[in-house]
Amino acid sequence: MADSGFRSNEVKCAIIGLMRDLRGLTMATNSRRTYGLVFDWLYPTHVSLFVRIIQRWTDTPEVMTPLLKFMAEFVLNKTQRLAFDSSSPNGILLFREVSKVIVAYGTIILSQPVSADPYTYLYKGIWITLTILTRALAGNYVNFGVFELYGDQALSSALEIALKMSLAIPLVDVLAFRKLARAYFGLLEVLCHNHTAVIVNLETEAFAHIVGSLEFGLKSLDVSISSQVG
Repeated sequence: MADSGFRSNEVKCAIIGLMRDLRGLTMATNSRRTYGLVFDWLYPTHVSLFVRIIQRWTDTPEVMTPLLKFMAEFVLNKTQRLAFDSSSPNGILLFREVSKVIVAYGTIILSQPVSADPYTYLYKGIWITLTILTRALAGNYVNFGVFELYGDQALSSALEIALKMSLAIPLVDVLAFRKLARAYFGLLEVLCHNHTAVIVNLETEAFAHIVGSLEFGLKSLDVSISSQVG
């Protein structure tokens, strides 16, 4: 389908409906078997569609929100439904696709002009994307050492763009929006526990921003935020 056709209102409505249906279907999978059926249907035949949608519709929150929320559900390892066999590469394959989504969305959204409604057009998509990465990092279904061992940039690219998105939001705005704050500090919690080198190797200005945000988080009256930081 040509780009002009892919940007039609009919396609827009179809994408929104599809993403909502996929999210609902995935939410209903509570076992390895049922989750595996969804995974096998999506990968590898249909999974490339997500990046294509992002490339054409990043400027449209009505499309991006259901897509990103589906991805956030798809990577959530509730009830150990993503417990792949030890010999299965599916965990790594899934994270590679997650990385492509995060990098595609983050790269484009950060290049967009500042909107008069930053929450709708920037912050909301960012907090859902940070949630996707946090859930994927904490899901215990990926051996992340494999990426460095084989020179695969999926992990480092996802972390890099996620930090860029995080640093693009003023701290005062991070704390002003509860869902954004929870996603932001949730990611920092996972990074500080399991990917410390990413934080330590930041440039001075970025490192100071992160440390300053942790101080703000500790002083937050929202227990769910201060407990994450603490």
